[in-house]
Amino acid sequence: MDLSVIIVNYNVRYFLEQCLYSLIKAGKNTSAEIIVVDNNSTDDSCTMVTMNFPDAILVRNSINRGFSAACNQGIKISRGRYILLLNPDTLVEEDTFTKCISFIEEHSEAGAMGVKMINGNGKFLPESKRSVPTPSTAFFKMAGFSGIFPRSRIFNRYYLGHLDSSATTEAEVLSGAFMFIRRAALDKTGLLDETYFMYGEDIDLSYRLIQAGYKNYYYPGVKIIHYKGESTRKGDIDNVFNFYKAMLVFINRHYGKNHYRLLLVMIRISIYFWGFIAVLKNFFRKYLSRFADRVKFARARKVVVVSDAEKYNKIINLIDNHQTGLKVSGRIGINNDDIGPEVLGPLGQITKIIQANHIEEVIFSTKDLSASQVIDSMQELAGSNVTIKMAPPGEKIIIGSHYLKGL
Repeated sequence: MDLSVIIVNYNVRYFLEQCLYSLIKAGKNTSAEIIVVDNNSTDDSCTMVTMNFPDAILVRNSINRGFSAACNQGIKISRGRYILLLNPDTLVEEDTFTKCISFIEEHSEAGAMGVKMINGNGKFLPESKRSVPTPSTAFFKMAGFSGIFPRSRIFNRYYLGHLDSSATTEAEVLSGAFMFIRRAALDKTGLLDETYFMYGEDIDLSYRLIQAGYKNYYYPGVKIIHYKGESTRKGDIDNVFNFYKAMLVFINRHYGKNHYRLLLVMIRISIYFWGFIAVLKNFFRKYLSRFADRVKFARARKVVVVSDAEKYNKIINLIDNHQTGLKVSGRIGINNDDIGPEVLGPLGQITKIIQANHIEEVIFSTKDLSASQVIDSMQELAGSNVTIKMAPPGEKIIIGSHYLKGL
């Protein structure tokens, strides 16, 4: 078997379902297995997997064992020559598997590879490529210098901001949201360190791959959508502390705390500072979202649907049933031959259509369009203020970044 895809799920049923549909398409030309390890979800994730994806291997945990331990459960029962650790809140292109296998086979020195990730609004995610968080690199990241100087080789070394995001390059650290690993390399390094409950395990594994003599690569020839944080956003404050504490664990373990005492103290101060910022963000997000909802319903937001005629009618019914405060302006055809009275134009003219009709939201039908078409369109719209959402197969749900509405 070529590939084992391992997904750790926790209460993101609809994102997981969309992810699995995309994996089925991606696996048509590859010998692959899908392993879902569920960390005691309280939604109906397990039922959905059993009913809709009977060929997937489902592991049910009675407790939330964390990301590292759950990944290791999947790895231990996997059979593929390559292993893909993948977040459930992702959408992959149809040629993802074949391209990744070809790339890693052409680079015998590669222990693992990552790809170009974009968020739910089409913007590039800088964690697609990172460097090892040395004490100084970690401090510049935690102190906010990486955001102030995003292109700096020194201040934003953590995200390798000086390197072109469209160019293939070595990247010391890959994201656990999409980490394509050579099994032979993993046999040398050992499994994920279960000391890391959530966050930091990808940094640790990437570093151990380098120590074992392998190289890690960032390959933008493959693109995925990562709805960053959907599987962990419950408890944002805890996530902030978990992320930075994981970085401290890594530094203490691999660099030794005795040599960097002052820097570690400053890093700890940064942890509590960003924790305080997270508290403020949560507070304002809670009350501003209520205000925003009132504004949305006071003034209907103009939305356009990218789908065929049949799916268009289903999506309109879904919108009407939930009183979403959206006004559907029409449909964007999936190709030049897709015409009708409601069609505003073809997909190739999506930017012009949105500008001409003052569209504020776009809903893509992932049943009618390839993931590549959706991702390319999202990247084209990334510089606009348009909100992007998806209607997965079945048209019973509309999902987007921090958004979910369904029947």
